[in-house]
Amino acid sequence: MTVRILLGVDVGTTSLKAVATDGDGRLVREGAVRYPTATDADGGAEQDADVWWRALCEIAPRVVAGDEVVAVAVTSQAPTLVPVDADGAAVGPAFTWLDRRAQADAARVAAVAPGRNGADAFFGTAKLPWLARERPAIADAAHRVVSANGYIVARLGGAVVLDDTSASLMQGFDEESSSFPAALREAVAGLDLLPETVASSTVVGAVSASSAAATGITLGARVIAGAIDAVGSALEAGVLAPGGPLIEMTGFSSVSMLAVPSGTAVPGFIHARHCVPGTDLLIAAQVTAGATVDWVNALDPAHDLRDDPALATRSRPSRLTFATPLAGERTPTWNPRARGILDGIDLGTDGVELLLAALEGNALALAGDVVALGAHGYPVAEVLATGGGARSDLWLQIKADALGVPVHRAERGHGAAQGASYLAGAAAGEYRLDEVVAGGGIETTFHPDPDRHAAYRAKLAWADRIARLNAER
Repeated sequence: MTVRILLGVDVGTTSLKAVATDGDGRLVREGAVRYPTATDADGGAEQDADVWWRALCEIAPRVVAGDEVVAVAVTSQAPTLVPVDADGAAVGPAFTWLDRRAQADAARVAAVAPGRNGADAFFGTAKLPWLARERPAIADAAHRVVSANGYIVARLGGAVVLDDTSASLMQGFDEESSSFPAALREAVAGLDLLPETVASSTVVGAVSASSAAATGITLGARVIAGAIDAVGSALEAGVLAPGGPLIEMTGFSSVSMLAVPSGTAVPGFIHARHCVPGTDLLIAAQVTAGATVDWVNALDPAHDLRDDPALATRSRPSRLTFATPLAGERTPTWNPRARGILDGIDLGTDGVELLLAALEGNALALAGDVVALGAHGYPVAEVLATGGGARSDLWLQIKADALGVPVHRAERGHGAAQGASYLAGAAAGEYRLDEVVAGGGIETTFHPDPDRHAAYRAKLAWADRIARLNAER
């Protein structure tokens, strides 16, 4: 017997994940396929967009399992841009959010159209003139440049569009007009390659016959414009309006978001639209969080340190201090040259202690952002953790101790893809978002230890001093 399902897809930095939910928002099935990122010493970070599509073709048949897909929505890493031809085929690599080669162009964009998102290549817009100048053959072959979720949407059978949450995360985007200013379009090469901006909940097409055959997704299922991964995580966590907990999503990177009134601007942080009117997402983000843990763990391929019981027995805070931006940093310093700094290492240091320091380093970076948010009038009283990093009891306890507030593991906790399935259901008219997200709950709460919190607060001051060494790069 088949059931009606909503399919959510998330094109993450390290893997593509697909989640099927039913009409009540309950998880039916899920799956994921990992893929690599090609990086270089100049700040480049590229992926093959066709690998995303092949990952979807691999995992979707198992997640759909012959059930009727009513609608599908895609969230993704952002801003990641893909040049495509008139048929929607990639004509060059995807330039990921991690790619910081266009820093000089970002400064020029800011001079023409300053905005609440700062002058950094992370925000995507600067990659367009960089592409025109540094990769002219690709730029000439491109009919459009689409977002990562937009690429999968087009391959499924949807129109070539740019959802407004992705657009809002790009440098120079004008919130009032929901477009890029004419002065910016005239001054910056490549902006004409961006497609039409539409609301994230827009039905932009239907799954084509060829895509249905390749993926197992129901022919004619409605295709939704989709959104950035932060929106998917906020939906899964049930956050639709200003207020509520800080939503913390850790995978390759760490992204933590507060729902705030539209138009909010806080220097040094990231700002994006939510998929619901009147609400924005105020975002803190570390470039390498889970990636730092994976890097330490890979130093000894024969031993998975993440499962070592000795981790939980070591004294905390660790005697090591690890500043963890292994590939530049985002909030609040926006330093693409920042690199990891390890303090306190000696001949007695082992792999377990290194991994513990990596877990603490990310938690202390988050604590620094939380202090800054509070100073700007956005205090954090609790955290709701989701994504792959939320599976670690020890890491969540470290975060609670470092921040001094309760950290909850979301009962759903499957990440942005599950939120994407809710966006699909709401856009298709299956339910209202407030009806389906209300079903989420808390699986476990980690309460801060007062003595450890005091020790971590003292360590945070030292960690800040160490991290400031990156300012000299």
